[in-house]
Amino acid sequence: MKKILNNILILGIFTVFFSTSCVDKIAVGDNFLEKAPGVDVNIDTVFTSAEYTRNFLWSAYGQIYCTYTSGNMINGAPIDALSDSYHCYCSWGGPIQSYYPGGLTEDAQDTADSNFQGKFSYSTKNPSSSADGRVSIYETVRKCWQIIENIDKVPDMDEDEKSRLRGEAYTIMASRYFDAFRNFGGLCLAKKAYAVGENFEDGRATAMETVEFIDSLIVCAINEPGYIWNIPDADIAQWSGRLTKASAMALRAKVWMHAASPLFNNAEPYMEYNPLKVTEFTNIEHVWFGGYDQTLWDRCREYCEDFFEENAANGNYYQLVQPATQDEAGYRMAFRNAYRYRNDGTIREKIFDAHPTQWMSSSGTDGVINNNGWGWGWAGFALDGYRQGGAVPTNELMECFGMADGRNFPYEDIYGQGANPDGIDIYKDRDPRLYETILVPRESFPYAVVGDYNGKTYIDTWVDGAMDYDSGNFGNVADDAATRYRKFKWMLDYSAGKMDDKMIGVPYIRLAEMYLIYAEALAETGNLTGAIEQVDIVRKRVGLGGLAEKNPELNLTSDKDALINEILRERNCEIGAECADRLYDMIRRKRQDLFTKPLHEIRVYRLDDNGQRMTGSDVRWDPSTPWPKFEYEKVRISVGARRWWDEGYWTNKWYLDPVSRIEIQKGYGLTQNPGW
Repeated sequence: MKKILNNILILGIFTVFFSTSCVDKIAVGDNFLEKAPGVDVNIDTVFTSAEYTRNFLWSAYGQIYCTYTSGNMINGAPIDALSDSYHCYCSWGGPIQSYYPGGLTEDAQDTADSNFQGKFSYSTKNPSSSADGRVSIYETVRKCWQIIENIDKVPDMDEDEKSRLRGEAYTIMASRYFDAFRNFGGLCLAKKAYAVGENFEDGRATAMETVEFIDSLIVCAINEPGYIWNIPDADIAQWSGRLTKASAMALRAKVWMHAASPLFNNAEPYMEYNPLKVTEFTNIEHVWFGGYDQTLWDRCREYCEDFFEENAANGNYYQLVQPATQDEAGYRMAFRNAYRYRNDGTIREKIFDAHPTQWMSSSGTDGVINNNGWGWGWAGFALDGYRQGGAVPTNELMECFGMADGRNFPYEDIYGQGANPDGIDIYKDRDPRLYETILVPRESFPYAVVGDYNGKTYIDTWVDGAMDYDSGNFGNVADDAATRYRKFKWMLDYSAGKMDDKMIGVPYIRLAEMYLIYAEALAETGNLTGAIEQVDIVRKRVGLGGLAEKNPELNLTSDKDALINEILRERNCEIGAECADRLYDMIRRKRQDLFTKPLHEIRVYRLDDNGQRMTGSDVRWDPSTPWPKFEYEKVRISVGARRWWDEGYWTNKWYLDPVSRIEIQKGYGLTQNPGW
């Protein structure tokens, strides 16, 4: 029997609405998408009640991709730690165990050892293991097809709601296929809920067939007459995060942005197969479109325009959060509301988001997970507990942010002893999003909502400074500040009452990204001026000047490649550490240069009146005196140094992850990706 996937998936969905029910086992693998009866309920029972049907769909919502849930991390480290923005310092973390030393193998999808798992799971390896917690996309796919195929049976649900739930199911399913596509390329496409004993014989689809199939699911969602554009404000308190027609249309643009990018859409495949590993099923078009097609960017642009036109037709419901005041405090609060908090009627920026079932600290409610420290970089046991260091900001991320007036970071040559004779403070007058993303040395902490950092109104994180980390100072660096930077985005200042002040929503797509997707599509289709205008809409929210106007040396109105690079940089500043988009941007754009460039920590030295570096206890700053001058050293990261940085080591196989070897051996047409 040729069946996809190996493991029996136990869906504990019925506990949502049956306090004492037995679990209905809905299997994949040797019983692919089988309907199996439970003791108290089975899948038929679900569709005898509107309440049961809704809760069945809600269980699929719980499987929407979120970078910061355990099943989507690599043994405690978010996959952002594979990009150039963050680095993992956890000795037991997945990146430092497998990816960094180049130890990932084609068995990564099948091992129960969470240290050596890939960044995304093609199949569920060991659902009973607390160290795993991953869910195959096919479990979600099965749920969604069951809803689509059976919802008409529900007797106490009107047609509008049935249509709406179908739209949501199509959108969830499309998002899960997209999640897998950008990690593996072409997929096995389940186009229905398979019956007991029914073989899956279609094999692996090509990359283009996969994208077109994802698109077809989205079109089905868009065409559902009951699928509403937005959640009414009167219902937002209960239903924030529920998917809408806008979610589907935004997802469509994002899917085609990825598809149109050079990884798949290229004159040549990113890598050829080893002739010794070619099988009867091998097809290079599983990971390549067979050539370059400019019309794919046209489609991406068209779908962006469709979204914005529909939003305008619905009163421009989705809007960028705007600052209440035109200063750093206002800009940062607007940015924070945009990325961190759920839509609430005043915040209307999130189009598609995931709602992890916890607040940000152990003092919260709503199903809090006490030990939620791995992904966020802190431990929930206690607010002053061990810092995990799963994803620590790099100096490269700091440099990504420009200046407050809109210029790019101008200090590339300022590092090294004697290289900063004027003692310039490189952290002064920067893009407000820098301060919301990374904790850096600052004379003051001007923020309207968080007026201090753990009781301090200044940040003295230079060598031997008195910053009150758990380690006391940087003489004994805590793991989560190992680069001498500390993550601020999401984390704020680690204290109860600030971190858990509101419920969070982790963006999958928000309106700011839609402007940036549109900008990239415009640039790729020849409208460089229009692309810059879209980028500037996003930058204006935080008070930055025009991108081209403030950086004339880049010739952005005539140099497409330079403009694309700036759009990628802007994406990192705006949506970095939200949905792992920096990593996927590096992958889809085949940025070997970024993967192989060594990353750095920072050492900031206070200078005395003679311009000499100070060390020891006298380095501490007296707030009654002028802010010091500094000198800076970039230090190449050595803990978990990445093999990718070694000359001659990189191969393009790293752009896509290896497929499950066990699944390939089942013989239904699944193939391995090149190089693995």
